[in-house]
Amino acid sequence: METNSKTLKQNLRFKLPVFLIVSEILWLGTGALGFPVWWQIEFVSFAFVGLLLFLLLDMPSLKPETRSSQSTFRIIGAYAFPTILFITLTAQLPQFDPKYDVPPPVVDNFSEYTSKESIEAGRQVFESNKCFNCHRVFWEGNSDRGPNLGTKQIGLYSWDYIKEQIVDPRKKQSPGFDDPKSKLAMPDYYGEDLNENELNALVAYLRTLRDPTHIPVEGKFPDQWTWWDDKQIVEEGKLVFEGKEPETEGLNCAVCHGADGIPMMTGAFDFRNPNNPDTKKMPDHMDVTLKDFPDALYYKRVTRGVDETPMAPWGTIFPHLYLWKAEAYSRTFHDPLDKRTAKKPVPPIPTKEEIEGWKKDGLFLDPLL
Repeated sequence: METNSKTLKQNLRFKLPVFLIVSEILWLGTGALGFPVWWQIEFVSFAFVGLLLFLLLDMPSLKPETRSSQSTFRIIGAYAFPTILFITLTAQLPQFDPKYDVPPPVVDNFSEYTSKESIEAGRQVFESNKCFNCHRVFWEGNSDRGPNLGTKQIGLYSWDYIKEQIVDPRKKQSPGFDDPKSKLAMPDYYGEDLNENELNALVAYLRTLRDPTHIPVEGKFPDQWTWWDDKQIVEEGKLVFEGKEPETEGLNCAVCHGADGIPMMTGAFDFRNPNNPDTKKMPDHMDVTLKDFPDALYYKRVTRGVDETPMAPWGTIFPHLYLWKAEAYSRTFHDPLDKRTAKKPVPPIPTKEEIEGWKKDGLFLDPLL
């Protein structure tokens, strides 16, 4: 009786080149698709197991079994061989480790969502839901299809507002992203996809995205602008400045600085004079005049106050979102919007080292940040 079985040498002469070609296709193909290197190794390993299987199928037939024990041995061997091979190969791959592969626990108590662990869990939610595909966070991220949440300083906004923007993104469109295509870009299913813990952890992470050295930036790159030149922000800042903003009840800049810019109290800073120098009452005094104040100086004077004056550290009392708006309005006393010939330059994106420096120097007036 003729047989189609081949010797091992005959088998390898044809099947080994096929295996090498298939392996190369798998390696290059999975690499081009972005699979991790360990996945590439696993795909090639499966191809190798296939090579062994086809070699076995074409090997000379075994002698017929004469005893039931032989049949049992061969059945067990046929099962055990690929099983042991599979376990041996996959054991070389990275194994699951709860220490690294499980997100930090997120507690149920709302007040505890500001913990370091919850913030880290929130960043993992941000990454795992591919938010970096459309949003940058300062220098991190893949595109500008959505606002840069770092330079926009989403962390200045309230907890409820950020949460609403995640679950109902169509309700209020970010300035500069109000074209028809951008309005539909942000998915509206995260309210269903994320459980309450994940959602709150995500908000906790987003609340840390702030910059105490630059005023917020709006718009789509490269057509961006800062709040210094934003007409709506300036109008909202006027309400804060004049004590008419409900969210900052008790804050009224006009009481001392004057609703029309004419100081009402002796020693109050005059925002009408662009050559007014920075106060010398503070140890971090800068030798600059009002027209050249860097954003960080505006921020520090308003949030930290001025020693030996009625200028209190308002940043310890009121949301910084509104303090930035008041600063944008105060600038118009010496630099009116309708008189400007050019917008202020958009500041450079801060580096990781600069951000670490903000925390170290305590610029946020907030231990969490």
